[in-house]
Amino acid sequence: MINEERVKHMTAMAIFEKELGPEYQPMLKYSKKEYVALHGWGGFLAGTLIYGVIYALIITYIIGNVIENLTQMYMLLFILIGLLVYAAYIIIHVHNVRRRAARHYKRGRRLIKELASKYSKLNLMYEDEAQQTKPLLARGYTDLD
Repeated sequence: MINEERVKHMTAMAIFEKELGPEYQPMLKYSKKEYVALHGWGGFLAGTLIYGVIYALIITYIIGNVIENLTQMYMLLFILIGLLVYAAYIIIHVHNVRRRAARHYKRGRRLIKELASKYSKLNLMYEDEAQQTKPLLARGYTDLD
């Protein structure tokens, strides 16, 4: 006879593992500190690349269309402003990436704990079912009135 409650648990766990398992798999490998640091470095590299491309496009436009006589003072000013804006941008960007990673990690750990509790509940169902299928003497009953 099929235990419907057990089938429901198994189905819910299979759906979770199929849909969300790969996304939350790193939460099992890394501690929160490692996970957030890894995302912080990724955010730093991605933010630097994005800023570099946008900055190069802006400078190319300004040099080509706005300024006709480019002097050393303008070049130094562009570099200084670019570095200051980059510093502010990268600090904000990495902070936001790390905050999102910490929130994602916390949610993932919570979902993994829920999955673990479902596994233990399923294990208890199997143990109860195994206990009920044993003969009376094997169940540990001493008085058989």
